[in-house]
Amino acid sequence: MPLLRSSLLLGASLVGAATFALFGAGTAAADSGINFTPGNDGLLNSGTGNSGILNGGVGNQGVGNNLLGVGGGNRGLLNGLLGGSGNVGTANQGNLNLGIANIGTLNGGIANIGVLNGGVANVGAGNVGLVQIGGGNLGAVNIGNGRTGILRIFG
Repeated sequence: MPLLRSSLLLGASLVGAATFALFGAGTAAADSGINFTPGNDGLLNSGTGNSGILNGGVGNQGVGNNLLGVGGGNRGLLNGLLGGSGNVGTANQGNLNLGIANIGTLNGGIANIGVLNGGVANVGAGNVGLVQIGGGNLGAVNIGNGRTGILRIFG
């Protein structure tokens, strides 16, 4: 009787080990890490094709990209947090932004809001420089449209 019981336990152990080995090999080919959905590499990613930590959406790389909103193709930290795609950098919202804390589309730099702004703290469209408000401004601290230079506020 002890021989039969030992044989059964050994057989069950071998079957169980083989099952886990096959299961592990199948999942390792699909993704790696501990993720909410398959097809991701890293830790706690959802969506598909993400690598890093806590990424949602599709094809993100880094940490916390598209965590709360839809989108994909973001690289960096907290890009598209509330939604957006193709951002590179940190905390960009919208699409195709490059830099830090830009909101909108095709902005590059730091804390720009709107479209096609480059520099720091520009609001509007097509501004380049520092603290531009309006459209097509170039320089520093210009308010209005099409202003060039420094501190052009009136006329």
